[in-house]
Amino acid sequence: MNGLQLALVVVSLVSLVTAPFWSNFIIVQTFTLASIWAIFAMSWDIQSGYTGYISFGHSALSGAAAYTTAMLLYNVGDLPFMATAPVSVLVTLVVGLAIALPSLRLSGPYFSLITFVAVLIFYRLIRPFSDYTGGETGLQSVEVFTYDPIPRFYYMVIPMLVIAVALLFIARSNIGLVFTAIRENESAVEAAGLNATKFKLWSFVISAIPMGIGGVLLAHYSGGVDPNAFVVVDNSIEMIAMAVVGGMSSILGPLGGAFLFLSLDRIILTELPTRLRWILIWVFVLLVLVFARDGLLRKLWHGLDRLGGDRR
Repeated sequence: MNGLQLALVVVSLVSLVTAPFWSNFIIVQTFTLASIWAIFAMSWDIQSGYTGYISFGHSALSGAAAYTTAMLLYNVGDLPFMATAPVSVLVTLVVGLAIALPSLRLSGPYFSLITFVAVLIFYRLIRPFSDYTGGETGLQSVEVFTYDPIPRFYYMVIPMLVIAVALLFIARSNIGLVFTAIRENESAVEAAGLNATKFKLWSFVISAIPMGIGGVLLAHYSGGVDPNAFVVVDNSIEMIAMAVVGGMSSILGPLGGAFLFLSLDRIILTELPTRLRWILIWVFVLLVLVFARDGLLRKLWHGLDRLGGDRR
């Protein structure tokens, strides 16, 4: 990291944590929600971006955590957050393993198809168990942490930053190196005596834990759950789009991509009609895929590396 890159990180971090003191209500609300989606995008990235096994089923993981929290509060009673949150994350981990175990021996479109089907199954199971899940209308049983925008902002930003540091540490460790090697040449990993399937399973486990945390936070942000907002495949697609815009297999890229994606939707293009706004957002994502395949933030990072690098 050279001086320019360090300056970018410091300025971005300071700007984020001080946002309530220099911005307006809309920006604070957008950054609050973007912090949760940044957790989702980074969690997807550590599994799919690093290993190359593209998952369309991560909304099932966040949905499992959110629904577990809501169902516990609705069906059991007024439980404390410190009781519901660990259970919700544990359920997310179990759901992640249920998806991963039958799918990780496959590759390419077959793996992606199974993860896609997992979301559809989850969605279809909500209605038959409507006595517990609330069916199509969902459950409004989750207490919002606070409606005060400043504390609410920090309730979401602080866990996001902690998760970002943890995932960065994992990504830069030997485990992250093996994940990347699986993406580049899985046969070579097997030839080196490493069990690629075991490491792919670990990637799903590592991804499921922060996905569960993000799902719990989103439930407490929204005050409830419903299938159309928490489980649909669209959520998985948006996580992927955020990672693509920022730069896959970088952790910080998807983090920045989430903030950029939500800022486009809720700040920059907010005055446009909903359909036109989303058309423009997805055209933007498509342009990034065509002209900046490594992601905008990764492109910026490499540009700063060239500008501030050692020129001896």
